Amino acid sequence: MKLQYYIKLFWEGFINSYSQIFFSNNKILAYILLLVSFFDIGAGLSGVIAILIGQVTCVLFNFSHALLRDGTYTYNSLMVGLAIGMFYDFNLSFFILLLVISFLTLFITIWFSVSLGKRGLPMLSIPFLLGLWIIILGVDNFSALELKQKEILSLARYFPELFTGVTDFIGELPFANVIYLYFRSLGAIFFQFNDLAGLLTAIAILIYSRIGFLLSIFGFLIGYTFYYYLEGDFSQLIYSYIGFNFILTAIALGGFFVIPSRKSFLLLLLTIPIIAILISALHTLFTQFGLPLFSLPFNIVVLLFLSAMMTRFKTAGLTLVTLQQFSPEKNHYKFFNAVERFSSDTYYHISLPIMGEWRISQGYDGNITHKGEWGQALDFDIVNHDGATYKLPGLELKDYYCYDIPVLATAAGIVVEVIDNIEDNKIGDVNLDNNWGNTVVIKHGEYLFSKLSHLKINTLQVKKGDYIQKGKIIGYCGSSGRSPEPHIHFQMQTTPYVGSKTLAHPISYYLTKDKSGYSFHEFDIPKEGQIVANVATTPLLARAFHLIPGMKLEFVNKETGNIVSWEVFVSATNQTYLYCSKTKSTAYFVNNGTMFYFTDYYGSKKALLHSFYIGAHKVVLGCYKDLILEDNLLIQGFFSPFITFIHDFTAPFFHYCKAKYQFRFSKIDNEHKPTEIEFTTESKGVLFGNESNEFKAVFNIKNNTISTIKFKSSKKEINLKCKE
Repeated sequence: MKLQYYIKLFWEGFINSYSQIFFSNNKILAYILLLVSFFDIGAGLSGVIAILIGQVTCVLFNFSHALLRDGTYTYNSLMVGLAIGMFYDFNLSFFILLLVISFLTLFITIWFSVSLGKRGLPMLSIPFLLGLWIIILGVDNFSALELKQKEILSLARYFPELFTGVTDFIGELPFANVIYLYFRSLGAIFFQFNDLAGLLTAIAILIYSRIGFLLSIFGFLIGYTFYYYLEGDFSQLIYSYIGFNFILTAIALGGFFVIPSRKSFLLLLLTIPIIAILISALHTLFTQFGLPLFSLPFNIVVLLFLSAMMTRFKTAGLTLVTLQQFSPEKNHYKFFNAVERFSSDTYYHISLPIMGEWRISQGYDGNITHKGEWGQALDFDIVNHDGATYKLPGLELKDYYCYDIPVLATAAGIVVEVIDNIEDNKIGDVNLDNNWGNTVVIKHGEYLFSKLSHLKINTLQVKKGDYIQKGKIIGYCGSSGRSPEPHIHFQMQTTPYVGSKTLAHPISYYLTKDKSGYSFHEFDIPKEGQIVANVATTPLLARAFHLIPGMKLEFVNKETGNIVSWEVFVSATNQTYLYCSKTKSTAYFVNNGTMFYFTDYYGSKKALLHSFYIGAHKVVLGCYKDLILEDNLLIQGFFSPFITFIHDFTAPFFHYCKAKYQFRFSKIDNEHKPTEIEFTTESKGVLFGNESNEFKAVFNIKNNTISTIKFKSSKKEINLKCKE
């Protein structure tokens, strides 16, 4: 078992070392690059040996297996191995040198990964540069080593027509000189200075990432155009074809470290010319020492830019990637999907301060008292079906529906101010001397306070210094202060004082009610005149989706009889997720007491866990007839591969493919105390108004668990039943 683990560890780390050079973990890209590296057999073997030396060293010294597995520790050693395999003949001295320099490069890699990692910066290919420069500067002291630039590629001896055929074909194309330089710059990344290597590398990048391929061309053309129009010395670019600095920088800043977007492409119009100037300046300097530049300009510009970006207080449309997906497409789609889903989300979830259904009698910037710096506030009262706030005759406080009704804490916090000695006004009277009346101010976080005013005298349930939970009764509705009739005044503010100015802040989740039924709102601000209520959690739903670490969800596939099993885990960063050991799939989710929703998925799209991820993408845990909930999904899987392929090219500039999700309750046996609930979800792709690949899921909830699930698409139907 241990042997199998290390074989798998070494293989994954080996193959990922190749794809890491292009900021990827794509296996197809890695296999093609592995093939290209063996166009010169000596270089290919030297690269393989360098990786193995690094891997064995990591295991012997107990370095991180995770970083070994993803190729982080060894891709710089690979590049050093490829380089010296191109420059030197094999002999005993060569292998001694390869062993020593691979070992050294690994430790340089670890040092830079730690030092730069503390600042959130990548090490890029700095260890490779240092390792190779050390060899070049020190090799003359060892007579057994002779620098020898190989003139003929090993494979070209056996397949000369293949190499010359590609070159001849390109020569017949328009702008052949530009295409030659582009392909040879790509090939030069692996020290293969020929068109076939560049062509295969370009194809590999295209397979791995359409955005990355587009960026490689765009970045190269910017650099080429800059040289052309300023009449730069093209011999600098032809020397080792270091135009690959344009390509690497474009992919890095256009789509890997920065979310791909229009502005990330515009950014290249500034950064690529800097690369060109650095190439010119450093080429003059480094040739005096006999040192090649290789990827130095790329390293300098990317690190300088990322360092500067991390000092900003505002994104300005250029967003750094915080959770790396190792794909420009995934970085782009997951970021913009998250923006659509969670951009209005707030760190502190503020609920309505009420039980049951109340009316917003005065909203933000209301015409009565919510004006100017005190405009972002809400007033609440209760009305009957005719819109009246009281029962006849309406002359006394007790005639008003909201009077003496509980008022709740909108979020957990510490009580910082309490006023509870002001008499309620008679109907129609106001107390201007004590404008806010009986009031409670609660601190929820730094510079975030809530204030509830006009409460009934001697009903406050809290005192200054108390820590209270969200939803706790703090008092009862009254008519104290500037209040001609009973109501609640609620506002958020940045300071703890009773007379503080207001702060606009959304309510996390709430319902509005009209003649057609309930509507669900997320991180929105209620409007004046709306009937609003908090979402009342239904125990049956809440218990069914209360998934805690260690719990297993087990179902029987009715069609096949197979057992489907998912276990709940929690990550080191306290993210809960479902894991399918059979398919190695993972679905991250959140249950905040009001909502259950998925945030991310990794693994096979064919796994049933992925169907569960789509089918239960967002579930409201309060049961309301005719309630509809909508959300957005990633587009992958909802369109044909061709449409998705084309959309990838245009995604940084505009989206015309959407994936929509809709949730509704389809069966409730008892609205007040249900014992069986069924909800249905529909997911589909939308392209210019045309729908595609509709996916339906039906969940039946009984006995505090998910009893049955039905997944239905145009291709198949799957029925799961909870395992007894």
